Amino acid sequence: MRYWAMGATGICLLAMSVGASLNPASAAGVSAAQAPIVLAQNAEPKKETLTHKVKRKVKKAWRNLTGTQFDVACPALIPITHSTCTETGSRNEARAKCQSANPLCSVSEVK
Repeated sequence: MRYWAMGATGICLLAMSVGASLNPASAAGVSAAQAPIVLAQNAEPKKETLTHKVKRKVKKAWRNLTGTQFDVACPALIPITHSTCTETGSRNEARAKCQSANPLCSVSEVK
């Protein structure tokens, strides 16, 4: 008798899950006409204003004057690539920022 009860319960659960999976939008009360999905690659990028461009250049110049420079070598690629990373703050904070921006790369002092 116990097997009959468990079997009936299983059949009921299976029937409810099949009925819900046929049209989940109508079961949730959502209308069938939904807004189309726009991919980020298809969206046009925003134009940079003159104010933002000047601010970006001033910040970069200030960072180059007052920041600490490090050499970043990434051996993950076949030819080892070298680049520089300039960050502000104390030497240890600047090194930590460069390491977090360039994971799996070697960060050393610029000579």
